[in-house]
Amino acid sequence: MNRILQYLRNSRAELSRVTWPTRNEVIQSTQATLVFVLLTVFFLLIADTTLGNLIGLVT
Repeated sequence: MNRILQYLRNSRAELSRVTWPTRNEVIQSTQATLVFVLLTVFFLLIADTTLGNLIGLVT
């Protein structure tokens, strides 16, 4: 039981040392992630369509 309490105390102390991001930092990170995902989706869509058409021409 003592080990569990010590673990919980240590966890709480560690969480108090964490530097949490501000609201603006979270928003900027989310926007950057969404832009990257959209660019990846468009790239894969174009690559898939192009390769599918090329394979269709060969067969």
